[in-house]
Amino acid sequence: MPDGLISLIGFFSDFGDENILWPVMALTGLLLIVQARRKIFFQWLALVIVVFGGMLVLKLEFEACGRLPGQNLYSPSGHTAGTTFVYGSMIVLFGRLSIAGFMGALAIALLAGAARVWLHVHSVAEVCVGGALGMLGVLLLTFARYREIQTSSKQKKPDWSVVVLLVGVLIVALSLHGLRSPAEVWLEYFSHRFVAPFRHCPVTLSTT
Repeated sequence: MPDGLISLIGFFSDFGDENILWPVMALTGLLLIVQARRKIFFQWLALVIVVFGGMLVLKLEFEACGRLPGQNLYSPSGHTAGTTFVYGSMIVLFGRLSIAGFMGALAIALLAGAARVWLHVHSVAEVCVGGALGMLGVLLLTFARYREIQTSSKQKKPDWSVVVLLVGVLIVALSLHGLRSPAEVWLEYFSHRFVAPFRHCPVTLSTT
């Protein structure tokens, strides 16, 4: 694959780094509060915990014994899970059709996962696990959003707060783009150091 294309894929893939995702989620939650959508805010917040907490558990479990020869599933892709859920949930929450939001999230999952494989960061199995976890969160949120639409008696009017959110997300993403979160390194070390003894498997940590 040409170096220019790899660089372009890497550029777009970096928008899924945790240093960007967490501020974007903060903006999403803030807008839900401003819009007085209290019920779906708490449902969304619960799913944030489920998706990111679930990925935390998966990484700690799979990475504990270190990478073994021929192993296809070592580090489930938190990048794919986070990108899918964070941006997918925005489409579901602020779009007019919940099912269209779900399909948009599915497209994001496929693109994000393919990018991680093309960049040789994760295996196909690892991005499938991450994508599945992210899509599970989006699916549950889609059901919640559908119920919200069905029970809402308010007429749909143009909401400029969504435009403000999109502008805020764009500013945050461009400002923080390229910054790397150390979370992956910390999780791998923690898994090797504290989880591995309970798995009864030898681990050799790199000193570099």
